[in-house]
Amino acid sequence: MTTEREYREGKNRQNFSKRPPQKGKKLALWLSVIIAISSIFTVIKNNPKLITNIDYQKVESFFDIFNINISAIKSLTGEFVVDINEEILPSDNLNLNDNQFLALDQQAKSIQYYGNSVSELADLLAQYAYTDLEKARLIYTWISHNISYDVSALLALKNGSYPDVTSKNVLDRRTTICSGYANLYQQIADYMGLKSVIVLGYAKGSDYIVGDDNDVNHAWNAVKIDEQWYLVDPTWGAGTVTNNKFNPKFNPYYFATPADEFIYSHFPENEKWQLREIPLAREEFDSLPEVSTALFKNDIELISHKSNPIYTHNRLNITLKAPKNIVAVANLKSANSELKDNYTLVQNYNGYINVNTAFPSKGNYILDIFAKPKDNSNYYPHVISYEIKASNSTDEFPTTYRHFVQNNGYLETPLNQFLIPNQLTYFKLKIDNATEVKVVDKSTNKWNNLIKNGNLFVGNVRVSSGKILVFAKFPGDSRYWALLEYN
Repeated sequence: MTTEREYREGKNRQNFSKRPPQKGKKLALWLSVIIAISSIFTVIKNNPKLITNIDYQKVESFFDIFNINISAIKSLTGEFVVDINEEILPSDNLNLNDNQFLALDQQAKSIQYYGNSVSELADLLAQYAYTDLEKARLIYTWISHNISYDVSALLALKNGSYPDVTSKNVLDRRTTICSGYANLYQQIADYMGLKSVIVLGYAKGSDYIVGDDNDVNHAWNAVKIDEQWYLVDPTWGAGTVTNNKFNPKFNPYYFATPADEFIYSHFPENEKWQLREIPLAREEFDSLPEVSTALFKNDIELISHKSNPIYTHNRLNITLKAPKNIVAVANLKSANSELKDNYTLVQNYNGYINVNTAFPSKGNYILDIFAKPKDNSNYYPHVISYEIKASNSTDEFPTTYRHFVQNNGYLETPLNQFLIPNQLTYFKLKIDNATEVKVVDKSTNKWNNLIKNGNLFVGNVRVSSGKILVFAKFPGDSRYWALLEYN
């Protein structure tokens, strides 16, 4: 995984003047130089190159929850599905802001109902909602907060035991599977005067088999709000399942989700319920990469690679478009084993994120990309995963440090971790805010200045066979901070 680098504060380095020192001070000056350089390298040696204590994790993927790859879904929901005898047209995005529902969501959480009558519950909820939007949201939030996912019923269903997913039983037990969530939403909506349907289809997850279209494995809803149809999934709005245990956590994202985002995880049997101008074919759905809600919440757009798997003979460069305040990290895995940091290099430049990937050998890989707004948090949510089939091995990248990422570093050359010793090597990199950039040969303790032109630094440096480090100095700081490391 290529993450931000954690480089703790190094020792102050003396300011070397190009003028020869006075004779009486020459020895003392050189002693201070040796001590300063030694201190810098000691700090590097004793501190991790990356943030190793980063609270970095892949967010529980919504693709790994609530999936049933058996034909029972149709049987369980069939009696409740309402056929809409009207033309279904793509809808405009509502451009919702969760803050606009703070009061309504809090109200939904506080509503206590212990009976099992849908009509009674609908009458109770109707006291707090007046518009179509308020009604649709209140139903979604109440169900998501009050109905838990029945993992035991899911396991029994896989063994051929059909649970009772009628709304009466769901309200009695306060737990169900996806069919029960969809049934309950549809019936409450009907009692509250909203048009709603149950949508059957395929949701990507651990049980989903690409290209296997024999059985639907999920149920969700479409609801009509102000004469336009929108997609809701109260099951996925209720929480997640990990290791056969339900973890309740309200997720507002799956209420009136934009159709172009919803299609990454939900594929309806009836294409009209995609609610898209140009419906996606099943083969296209199967090839979509795995994305998480953070991709859309952070306004990240796929530019170069929009489908799986990716075939490559050389290094791979995946380009994403993102706001300039978004920083990303990446993690490359082979056979469920993470590879060392230097097989990925993530760089931001002019509103784009370039994720460069190298491969130690021919084989199949998973590339996970994580991103967040630039702040003090060390938590990087998962945004997208790619399947990669590499037909050749490629060279590793140099190690990058925290200050390279924080100052929008962009390395053009050299991009190989291992440099050819005893020859001139051309360095070219961009780094914001830096006043100086120096290439340091650890074997000889020689510091080489790169030529500055704005935020661009270039120069030829003769390297030895030892470690080569690139340092930068920033305004108001006398210290030199590590940017890159080569061997």
